[in-house]
Amino acid sequence: MNSRAILTIARKDIIDAVRNLYILFGLLLPIGLSLFLSFVFPDEGEMLKLTIAVYDPGGSRLVTELQTLSQVTLRQVASEQLLSDEVKKNAVGGLAIPVGFDTAVQAGEKPELGAYVNRRRGGGEIAAFQQLVDQQVWSLVDQEAPARVVWTDVGTSAGFQGEFRFQRIMLVMFLVMALGMTGTFMVPTLLVEEKEKHTLDSLLISPAGPKEIAAGKALTGMSYSLLCAGVLIAMNKGWVGNWPITFVTLVLGSLFVVMVGLLMGSLFQNAHQVNTWSSIILLVLIAPSWIGLVGPATLLEVFLRLIPTYYMTHAMGLSLAGKATFALVWGDMAILVGCIAVVFIAVVWAIKREGK
Repeated sequence: MNSRAILTIARKDIIDAVRNLYILFGLLLPIGLSLFLSFVFPDEGEMLKLTIAVYDPGGSRLVTELQTLSQVTLRQVASEQLLSDEVKKNAVGGLAIPVGFDTAVQAGEKPELGAYVNRRRGGGEIAAFQQLVDQQVWSLVDQEAPARVVWTDVGTSAGFQGEFRFQRIMLVMFLVMALGMTGTFMVPTLLVEEKEKHTLDSLLISPAGPKEIAAGKALTGMSYSLLCAGVLIAMNKGWVGNWPITFVTLVLGSLFVVMVGLLMGSLFQNAHQVNTWSSIILLVLIAPSWIGLVGPATLLEVFLRLIPTYYMTHAMGLSLAGKATFALVWGDMAILVGCIAVVFIAVVWAIKREGK
């Protein structure tokens, strides 16, 4: 492929995109929503008074740090059973810190930290407690995920093992929305504008063939997708977890939705068609990111697995939680790569057909 032609097309489209108010609105919408929610739901850990039970037979520095926080009231107990009872009755959550925890953290062994949550408390308190635990654990030592926090629900009869992260779920939703807005609004709009201005025909007879046009538009879409994703990650402290996997997942997800946008732009003939269908396609693409809010729903998840962005959402959720490894998410990434290849072939075919 002609790399100079690709860069020329991408440079022109990057400039054209910011001049189009409709496209600019679509790019800024996820960022604006995230900013709005940050005001509606501020850092709850700094606002709420939290009662936390602690079982700390080894005298961990984590407890010392918690004692310095004005919004935290600690209740120390003598056993793990008493810890569970205290969380059920009086506390929003509790920590069972094993003997030698600090030494293991310093040695990079990533020890297990038991965390109990009282689900009968309000969602704001729970979110604040979980965020506080994350912050304090990460502050112990300058390394990635210094400990493995294992969450246990003591507020219901069924022992829930897992964790709920409202901010993390919302971040995944906003990231998928940002990529989707770029793919379903910006990219097809740029391509349709070429048709309406009859500049696409000129491009097709220039040194830039269908592959170069597709690659140039894809480069533009990915540039804006990753820029918006970077802003959202910075705003929502999304650099936690396994950052390399988060980055790779974002790149693959961005490339997929951009390919979808190129296919839309290749098939549609005017801006009205783009406006009509883009919202529907966007809703389909972001639907898998809602699964964290609706909770376990086996039948729903079966249908969502048919949407490629499900695998982006799954890998990103694990990565932000610090649970992802390449061995664990390689299947998700392989499916994304396969979908990208299929859609790219369809895009090249559609652009070639346009030139006939």
